[in-house]
Amino acid sequence: MATIVHDGKPDIFLTMTHNPSWNEISSELKFFHTPQDCPDLLTRIFRAKFEQLKGDVIDKGVLGKVKSYMYVTKFQKHGLPHVHMLLILQDNDKLRDPEYYDSIVRVEIPKSEEKPQLHDVVLKHMIHGPCATLNPR
Repeated sequence: MATIVHDGKPDIFLTMTHNPSWNEISSELKFFHTPQDCPDLLTRIFRAKFEQLKGDVIDKGVLGKVKSYMYVTKFQKHGLPHVHMLLILQDNDKLRDPEYYDSIVRVEIPKSEEKPQLHDVVLKHMIHGPCATLNPR
């Protein structure tokens, strides 16, 4: 609350989730292990990736110049970490109109003809399924 009183309301709510299929994890697992068998490995790699994201967002300002920020790391079921981060941007970098929001937030799957790499990444990492016999599609 003190941060919000001092710096204003947050502009961006950013979430980073762990992906047990990251190459850095799968390349270190023995053939009989699952990612959940190695919580130390999961946590180290997640932390390294989060520090990289934090550097991009806070230090490099890829979403705008950050005035202040706060975050919490939580652990999902099966022990997988994720981070919730609130960003308060400098006054001249605040998100002021819907067009600017649309330039950084996507709510549709990118077209494979226009952005094939982004299309593949979204399908691989952002879509759940199939759900076996309950919903094979």
